[in-house]
Amino acid sequence: MTVTHNEHAESGHHEAPEVVDGRQRLGIWLFIGGDMISLGALLFTYLYLRGVNSGGHWMSIVGMPSKGITSAGPDTFTPTTLVEQPMANGLNWLIVLVVVVSAALMWLGEKRLRASVNGRGAFRGYAAAATVTAVVAIVLQVMQVRNVPQYWIQSNDSALFAYTSYGSVVLAFGISAIIHFVLLVLLGAGLYVRAGRNVLSYEKWYQARLVRFFWVWIAVSTIVTAIVVTLLNTVH
Repeated sequence: MTVTHNEHAESGHHEAPEVVDGRQRLGIWLFIGGDMISLGALLFTYLYLRGVNSGGHWMSIVGMPSKGITSAGPDTFTPTTLVEQPMANGLNWLIVLVVVVSAALMWLGEKRLRASVNGRGAFRGYAAAATVTAVVAIVLQVMQVRNVPQYWIQSNDSALFAYTSYGSVVLAFGISAIIHFVLLVLLGAGLYVRAGRNVLSYEKWYQARLVRFFWVWIAVSTIVTAIVVTLLNTVH
């Protein structure tokens, strides 16, 4: 017997879980698609600056004042060119490892949640571990951002911090990563709490899968970014 929409509404039931899940999956894939575009824009900027690099200018600042007293007097500086060295890649790959482990923990937790009626407790443990690991990724990424060289320069009557083109893009990568890792922490903590309230269970695991989609995407995007920055971080 077919139940009409009116009969379904009169009985007090909401939409079928499959319908809600399908709409939510579409939403998360659209969100991930938008995030892919943002990452693509950052990667394009990095590759473009590296591609048009001439004489290593993307890792240099022309016109920095040299230190010391010149022949023109103690208050006169001769302009010089500051050449920056590429950043070390070790911390980048450590961050990649931490994020991949975090995504794996969340995926394992989802599998335990869907595997048995008693999987909710195990899922909470995995979700907590994945969330803590994401916090570690935030700390490491903040350290990496602080490692991006910045230069204090005097321009007319103003003093300001300056970055090379290379440093600016690496800084943008780092800040973007921190924002995404913070989002992972919020999502992981939310799943942990919802599982404790029995909102997530053996029968209701859909939201865990949606978060896992995003978590894995963040891990993949971190790997891709690290590969690009590692292979193309030379002066020339």
